[in-house]
Amino acid sequence: MYRKKVSGPDHIPLQYKDYTIGWLRPSEITQLARLEKDFFPEPLSIGALARLLLKPNTYYLTARKDSRVAAYIGFQVFLASAHTVSMGVAPGHRRAGLARAIQEAANRVAANRGARWFTGEVRASNTAQLDFLRKSGWLEIGVCRRFFKNGEDAVVVWKWL
Repeated sequence: MYRKKVSGPDHIPLQYKDYTIGWLRPSEITQLARLEKDFFPEPLSIGALARLLLKPNTYYLTARKDSRVAAYIGFQVFLASAHTVSMGVAPGHRRAGLARAIQEAANRVAANRGARWFTGEVRASNTAQLDFLRKSGWLEIGVCRRFFKNGEDAVVVWKWL
C-alpha cells in the first residue's frame, strides 16, 4: 500500500532517548487514525490518511517505542514551503521532548526536499502547541477566522528552516 521512496541525507531513522524516529510504517496507519481521534475534533480517517500518504509530496514520521506510535508529524512539501498536516504526542509520552525531536527531524526532511520554511495552522484553543511553537522560534503570522469545521479560529504559524 504505502511505499514512498525516500532518499537523501535525512539521517532517518534516528534514536531519541528510548524512541526511534522513522518513516511511518503501513502497519502504523491504524494507530495514527486512533491518535487523530484522541487529539482532534475533526480527525483524519484511515481513508483520508491513506489518500494523503499516496501523494508524492506528503511525508509522515513517527516516534515509536516498543512498536507503539508515541508521536507523529505529517507534512507536505510544496516547492520552498513545508506545511504541517497534523502533529501529536500521545498523553503518556508528553513532556519528554518528543515534539521537539520529531519536529526537528521533519525540518531536516523538508529542507532536504527544498523547503525553506514551515507553516501550519493551530487551533486557537491549543495553547500547549502554541507555547511549544513560540519556544521553538515559530512566529504567529495571522488568524484565520472560523477555519475549522466547528467554527474555531486557527492561528497561522511560520518558521524559517
